[in-house]
Amino acid sequence: MTTPIGKIVVLPALFTEAGNKPITTLQATGCEIVQNSSRRDLSEDEIIDLLDGAIALIAGEEPISRRIIEQARDLKVISKFGVSTGNIDMDMARERGIVVTFTPGAHQISVAELTIALMFGLARSIPRMDLDIRRQKWSQPTGIEIMGKTLGIIGVGQCGKEVAKRAVAIGMNVLGFDRCPDEKFADQHGIEYVLANQLLKESDFITIHLKLGPDTVGFLTRERVHRIKQGAFLINSSSLEFIDEDAVYEALKAKRLRGVAFDIHTPEPPLGHLFLESDNVIMTARAGSRTEETVQRQAQMAAKNTLDALQNKKPINSVAL
Repeated sequence: MTTPIGKIVVLPALFTEAGNKPITTLQATGCEIVQNSSRRDLSEDEIIDLLDGAIALIAGEEPISRRIIEQARDLKVISKFGVSTGNIDMDMARERGIVVTFTPGAHQISVAELTIALMFGLARSIPRMDLDIRRQKWSQPTGIEIMGKTLGIIGVGQCGKEVAKRAVAIGMNVLGFDRCPDEKFADQHGIEYVLANQLLKESDFITIHLKLGPDTVGFLTRERVHRIKQGAFLINSSSLEFIDEDAVYEALKAKRLRGVAFDIHTPEPPLGHLFLESDNVIMTARAGSRTEETVQRQAQMAAKNTLDALQNKKPINSVAL
């Protein structure tokens, strides 16, 4: 029997839903593969126990703290199964010389499709009618057609571009705001870049696809909420940190906003509590990247990133430390 050359720990429970290929790819290195057998995030102590002797870690959303990294003395690679590395103590990884990777681009199609779905759900009050019928109530709210309406995309990166392509395909006019406009993409797909205030003023639907950072937290301020077109719909399939929740709630209650949709990324504080009792609000539970295809892409990318780093190849998706 061949002695394993090291141990790779896989924490995300979703990794098991990606099929056998990512695990087989990892096993081909001769490493021992240890997976999180529970369907929950592990505690700090549980993670430290698993990492004893591990040379690589594939991490999900659980905090990978300074203490965890300090205790994992053999660790060479942290491969994030996801886009954000905000749950990893990057300073400690830098001190230890640990390579950190992530999986950008794996989720963009799924997020774009969810955004379009939320837009249709708002336009035709689909969740509200479904809930009323289940409660033995017959309601027929009058919706609107999406064709011919204007969609404003705040943040025309990978996800924003996928949304734009789909919106154009269903007959919408598309405005975009981005600090680094891709004019070639705009020309190819018939969209127009404008300033943020013009986008808010002219759009029937507004969707946010910014990258979270110090300059984008709170981007949709109270002042900007007041600039939104009367009767518009707001969709945020990213983070609630981009918006002034109180201002959006007030605009919704005053009927300046006709409806809002959120993909909530965390159950705390309690699920966007300001909006729970409003019937023109749709909320989903971190559904943007929750598709079989995204899980498969993320798992395959995370496995490849891990092996590239262990084999001293510079992973395409490494994070600059």
